[in-house]
Amino acid sequence: MKPAWDQLMDEFKDSTTALVADVDCTVEEELCSQQGVEGYPTIKYGDPAALQDYQGGRELEDMQEFAKSNLGPTCGPKNLDLCDDAQKKEIESLTALTDDDLKTKIADKEKAIADLDTKFNEDVEKLQKQYEEMQKAKDAGVAEIKKSGLAMMKTLCDERPNCKPPPPPPGADKDAGEDKDEDYPEDGEEPTDEEPPEDDSAPEDKKDDL
Repeated sequence: MKPAWDQLMDEFKDSTTALVADVDCTVEEELCSQQGVEGYPTIKYGDPAALQDYQGGRELEDMQEFAKSNLGPTCGPKNLDLCDDAQKKEIESLTALTDDDLKTKIADKEKAIADLDTKFNEDVEKLQKQYEEMQKAKDAGVAEIKKSGLAMMKTLCDERPNCKPPPPPPGADKDAGEDKDEDYPEDGEEPTDEEPPEDDSAPEDKKDDL
């Protein structure tokens, strides 16, 4: 994205109404923290005192189109002529507030956003735990089915000339039934990983190939 952003900055370098710039957040950590930057690269736009997150495309053409429509003077206390009636009424109402009342309203709005972030993170954590529990239940069920004779059935079927084990149904876990190459124990017993003893009677020139 950097080449496209550099070109966009170059296109707006002589503008007297809009600024396109970049900030090194590894250096300007406090500034980036104040603006809620959590990952790189992050694009924000609007009033420097109340920047908004850019959600558009990252190709040069996307950013050029957005810049033409959204950069420059916007509705605000200093540009009331660019505001509609509803925006003017809101600005008048907020302008009438005392400093303390204004700071309280800002703090309330910021807390509402923080509360939503907290709830989101808590819900994601719950979903993660639920997913892990479901995964464990599925794995346990698959293991139980394998122990109930599936492996031996496949072995016997493979040994018959006209019996080829059917493939797992669509959507099934591909690894669930791929255990034909194991040494199959009696049903309910765990397979052993022990290797067969080396045949000492094998000719010396063949041992390296075993």
